Amino acid sequence: MTGYLKHVLILLVTVALLALFLRQADLTAVGRELTRAHPGGVVLAMLASVATFVFRTIRWQYLLQPTGHVPFAPALRATIIGFGANAMLPGRVGEVIRPYLLARKVDLDPTATFATIVLERALDMITLLVLFALSVALLDPAFAVNDGKMLHAVQFGGLMAALAALGGLGVAFVFAGHAERVGLITERLTRRLPARASQLAVKGVSAFGRGFSVLRSPQALALALVHSLGVWLSIALTTWAMAGAFELDFPFPGTFTVLMFMAVGVSVPTPGGVGAFHESVRLALTSLYAADNDRAVAYAVALHALSFIPVSLLTLYFVAREGLTLRRIEDITRTGLPPGAAPLAEGSQAG
Repeated sequence: MTGYLKHVLILLVTVALLALFLRQADLTAVGRELTRAHPGGVVLAMLASVATFVFRTIRWQYLLQPTGHVPFAPALRATIIGFGANAMLPGRVGEVIRPYLLARKVDLDPTATFATIVLERALDMITLLVLFALSVALLDPAFAVNDGKMLHAVQFGGLMAALAALGGLGVAFVFAGHAERVGLITERLTRRLPARASQLAVKGVSAFGRGFSVLRSPQALALALVHSLGVWLSIALTTWAMAGAFELDFPFPGTFTVLMFMAVGVSVPTPGGVGAFHESVRLALTSLYAADNDRAVAYAVALHALSFIPVSLLTLYFVAREGLTLRRIEDITRTGLPPGAAPLAEGSQAG
C-alpha cells in the first residue's frame, strides 16, 4: 500500500508540474518554435552530450583506480544504464544499478564501488557551484535581466548546497584517512547487535572506506577533479548550443545559472524528470533572461528530449544484453542490504 501511495503521489506531482509548465503556453506557437530550431545547434548539443558521458566514465575510472583496474567499455555501459534508469524509473535507482553492474562485470566490491558514486555526487555539486559562483561574481555580473530576487534565492540555495557538499567531502576525507579507526569505532558501537548484523555493519563501513581511498591518492583525485570540470563544461555546452538553436540570447557563463535551476528540478523524483526538469528550465529562462514563454517551453521540451531519449534507448539495448529488465532493476534497488551487496551475493559471492 505504501508503494502504491508513493507512486500516486509521484504521479500527482508530475501532473501538477506539467500543468504549471504549460499553463501560459500557446501549444501552436510552441510547435512552431520546435520546427524552427537550427539543426547546427542541435547537432553541437548532441556531440557535447556524448562528451559528457565520456568525461563521466573516465572520471569514474580514476575514482575506482585505488580499488582496481576498470576498463573503459564496461564503465561506459554501466554509466549509460545508470543514467538511463534514472530517466525511466523514479527514485534515482540508477545510482544503485551502476555500481551493481560494474562490480559484477569486473569483480569489484559492490559497496566500495557504490561509495565512488557518493564521491561523484559531491564532486558534481562542488564543481557546478564553483562554476556558478564564477559566472555570477566574475564573468557575467549583470545577467539577471528580469528577476533579481530569483537570482538571490538561487545564490542562497547554492551556498547551502555547497556547504553540505563540502561537509560531506570533509567527512569522506576523514573516513579515507582513518578507515581502520572508523572500523574499530563501528565494531564497538555495534557490539550489542546480533553478531551477523555487527559483522555486516563493520564490513560495509570497511568497504566504504576502500571506496573513498581515492582521496588518499592526490594524482587520481586531481584527475577526477579535472574530469569533473570537463563533465560540467560539456553539459553547459549542450545547454548553450541548444539555446542557440532556439535563438535564446544569453551568454555562455549564464548557462551555469540555468544548470543550477535544472539541478534543483531533477532532484524532484518525477519519472525522467518530466515536469520538474521542464518547469525549472522555463522558470530560469523567463525569470532571469526575460525569454519569451513559448520559446522557453519549446527549448525545455527539446533539451529534455536530447538529455533523456538517447540514453534511455541505449539503456534498453544494454539492459537486454546484460540479461536484465527494468522490473529486475527496480527489484535490485528495493533490497534492504547495502547497495549492490545482495544481488551480487546471489551470483558471484562478491557481496
